[in-house]
Amino acid sequence: MRRSVRDSRSLARPYRDLVWLAYLVLPPSAGEERRLVLAHRLAAAALARHRGRDQARLRRTVLRRALRARILPWSGRLARLEVVPATTRGADAAFTEELMALRPGARAAYALLRLEGRPAGEVATILAGARVTDPGGALAEVAALEGRFGDGAAAMFRPSSDPTLARCYGRLPGGRPRARMVAGAAAAALAAAVTVAVTVAVVFGTPEVVAVGAASEPPGPAVVSAAPGAWRRGTELDLSTWEPRGALTGDAALVGRALRAWGRRTGQLLYAGRVDGAAVVLARDGEQVARYTEAGGPGRLEVFPAPRARPGGAPPLTLRVTAAGSRYLVPPWVRELSAAPLAGRSPAWRPVRIEGGVTAPVTVPVPAAGGRCLRGPMLRLRAPEIAPGLPYTMLDLGGISPAEARYRPPEGGPLDGFSVWKGLGCAAEWPAGGAEVAAAWEFWRGALPEGARGRWICLRLADARGGSVVRGVLFSTAPGRTSALRTGGRSGTWDCSRLRRDVVAGAWWRAPSGRHYYVAAGSRGVARITLDGRTAPGPYAVTRTRVAALSAASEPGEEVAVLR
Repeated sequence: MRRSVRDSRSLARPYRDLVWLAYLVLPPSAGEERRLVLAHRLAAAALARHRGRDQARLRRTVLRRALRARILPWSGRLARLEVVPATTRGADAAFTEELMALRPGARAAYALLRLEGRPAGEVATILAGARVTDPGGALAEVAALEGRFGDGAAAMFRPSSDPTLARCYGRLPGGRPRARMVAGAAAAALAAAVTVAVTVAVVFGTPEVVAVGAASEPPGPAVVSAAPGAWRRGTELDLSTWEPRGALTGDAALVGRALRAWGRRTGQLLYAGRVDGAAVVLARDGEQVARYTEAGGPGRLEVFPAPRARPGGAPPLTLRVTAAGSRYLVPPWVRELSAAPLAGRSPAWRPVRIEGGVTAPVTVPVPAAGGRCLRGPMLRLRAPEIAPGLPYTMLDLGGISPAEARYRPPEGGPLDGFSVWKGLGCAAEWPAGGAEVAAAWEFWRGALPEGARGRWICLRLADARGGSVVRGVLFSTAPGRTSALRTGGRSGTWDCSRLRRDVVAGAWWRAPSGRHYYVAAGSRGVARITLDGRTAPGPYAVTRTRVAALSAASEPGEEVAVLR
């Protein structure tokens, strides 16, 4: 039975992901051409065999076969066609070289974690199911690699060659390359050379074939657009329901340049227009969003994890940031937006004009010279047609979209968290790549030594990939002065989330007199705190002696996470 066109398209993304997984795992010593052909064969065979489309099972199958592959040496001199992956991100050659130097299991972890956007726990499960030794070590190798390339590496760097976009070169007798090749001949030759891979790939919509030569041009990209008002006809208010906006959505050349710079043959168009003197294109492909900008020179491409739909409200997308301020593309259902800087005693909200889904520039005060304080902006959005229609607050931390801002007061405390966010703006370390959710939990408030008052905050920043960092900050107030003290942190944990509701923090704190005290405090569920074996009733303890160990327990006797 022939597959319908709709069924074929629904399998295009899984096929491409499987090709990427196999291609990265296969040994680099085999050469790009042989890895490309075998990657497509493995992906096609797996899809043909597993018609139930169990995604985890598909990946385990492809991964096991790629890990076991033994590729014999081959010169390729007698072949009439050379098929190699297209180089789409030449600037990432150094990153690609280091990526391919990792163990095969780590390269598989990278494909699942970054190219597919799967959570680390799910990646570890898939790796273990494919009999990869030490899945945790494989994930650690990926983290170490990205750490060497600096903050934001997970979003900014990608393999420089794309195995789903093939370049074909014909050879004359004797192995000399043919100067030109038309697309039709290239496709026919590729079909003869790759057999099973291309036979199945034609059904699934990949790979795309680009002929190379002085007189040839790649075919135009296929742009996907949501219908106007699509968000009204479904229950999933995510990016897939955003209709394209902007005055340049009909500029096929501009959109084509954006997609080719991204190495994509297709993508969902979200925006194309002129913003503060530059042509800007926003496009989405699965779990990624690309922002392409042309401002009088070569185009600039930035790739980010796609923000997910949040129960607290969908975020806008940042179109452009200039000296005039930040402009955002708001969700099509948002009707009102106000902005306020993290300054003053209370938020000074001012309405921001929205035209065609694009906001007027949003400006914030410039920090003093040498200052590193986050000044916002804070954004308040309202979508009256989406129940319950209440405003929701977001905080621009950089990246492609602002973070959902959540404040959790202490038991019985006021709900207004503006003073906390303002204080954290100068006290916390903010990630360069932004965050999806920023949650400030004031887990303790009370008296400190020498008449001072304290507020202890656990700041949790979660990104779109499922990663997280947690930071502890102690605000202390003495007559006429409030100061902030960073008190440790952790990453990749459940701390300060609904999955781990109790926390304790400890730090050396300087009192107004200049004396130093070791103070420790915990959330409401902390029953006792232990300092070097000496137990104090929780949730607060203080000492002036040297402290080497801090631990805490809840009322049922369970150990509590410690920030120190």
